[in-house]
Amino acid sequence: MAAVSLSANAQDTRLVDAAKASDATTVGRLLDQGTDANARQPDGATALHWAAHWDDVEMAAALLQAGAAVDVTNDFGVTPLWLACLNGNATMIESLLTAGANANTALPSGETALMTASRTGSEAAVKLLLTHGANVNTQEHSRGQTALMWAVSQQHPDVVKALIELGADVHA
Repeated sequence: MAAVSLSANAQDTRLVDAAKASDATTVGRLLDQGTDANARQPDGATALHWAAHWDDVEMAAALLQAGAAVDVTNDFGVTPLWLACLNGNATMIESLLTAGANANTALPSGETALMTASRTGSEAAVKLLLTHGANVNTQEHSRGQTALMWAVSQQHPDVVKALIELGADVHA
């Protein structure tokens, strides 16, 4: 039987698959074996994306320690920070920001992590993003909406108050 070789473009996705399954034991074992912390699944997602998706702060820390790129985007422009903001997990957000995540990263639509955190109603996430340099008045591309507008439309008064206190333009 002939040996089968992987093409130059094929990647070992075992780490991403383990993170997707929320299998911290296998993730740890693979990292200990030197598996590439930045391996991608076909849509560009990495194990760090899945750790953020599952709110697994310990897994994210292990991946970052192993060299995972903190600002990596999948094919849709989604970063681990954006996923953490979607979940509203302030602990994960703080971990990613401390590791160097760009607080102003945006989806191709212009939706920033701050807009996402404002939409989901996490006051702690909003404050973390702003203290790490997120631009409070950035506008998304299609309608020119800001984080403040998203917080108002989703009826998150604590987030609205925090955004205004931290410089949101109420006339935007």
